[in-house]
Amino acid sequence: MLAIFADAAGHIIAEEVIAEGSCGDVLVTPRKLFGRALGLNARRILLAHNHPSGCSRPSNRDVEHTRLLSKQANDLGLAIDDHLIIGYRSITSMRNRGFI
Repeated sequence: MLAIFADAAGHIIAEEVIAEGSCGDVLVTPRKLFGRALGLNARRILLAHNHPSGCSRPSNRDVEHTRLLSKQANDLGLAIDDHLIIGYRSITSMRNRGFI
């Protein structure tokens, strides 16, 4: 999973691989994600990960995890702007689908 960290104005501070997964699962811990964001003094986060299956449709776990991370970010004064799911020929925005 890639995380792009930005300041309040949206200027990119850093982009980093924040978690690596297996063929069917990637899980980023809030401690690692938000610890890094706070260490960078970031205020906004964009997440992205690929689906090796090639289908960019978010799984139920993707949706649940993104909603939880978004709530936790809010509680810390941070915002998850979007979580992109990358497939072979398409990209799905969790924000555009109403999951954030």
